[in-house]
Amino acid sequence: MGTRVLDAFSNRGNHEVGNLSSLKIRTLTNGALVVGNIDNFTAVELGFDADGERVAKQLSDVTKKTYLIASPERRYLGEELVDFYNAEGERARIVFFDEGFRFDTSAFSKNTGVTEIKNGQVAHFDPATKKYIISAADTPHADYATADKKFLVVSEESNLEYTCGKPLVRLEVQ
Repeated sequence: MGTRVLDAFSNRGNHEVGNLSSLKIRTLTNGALVVGNIDNFTAVELGFDADGERVAKQLSDVTKKTYLIASPERRYLGEELVDFYNAEGERARIVFFDEGFRFDTSAFSKNTGVTEIKNGQVAHFDPATKKYIISAADTPHADYATADKKFLVVSEESNLEYTCGKPLVRLEVQ
């Protein structure tokens, strides 16, 4: 006979994963409260709620000031990294996208014409798909030019030591 607890233990998540791969990072002091459920290692925008508390919500427009949500996971009972996400109302770690900052993320897709991920390609975060769109440097996606933050592909999953349960790409802030 099945139970809700058995279902919770046996169902595998499919959330985005990643790593901070820069030695020094700059974070928002005290983080921000999450508005809606947001996967880790995706892009967010900041604002304030009615009480004046700092909040983070999924990026809604490529031209808005962009930040990375990268909360540490606290693993219990054999949970996998793909099981974690930032839930509504939780306090999340917000990372500033300083030039040269590097991070790994599973939240990516290939632009039209891109068949494989290679170093030197470019990327930007797409609010519609909630993924970083990877494009050839000479033919970037239409939204790349107006994106607040632009990224350079500096490694792909076959070059990374571990993949956290999903394919990863390493991006560097331009």
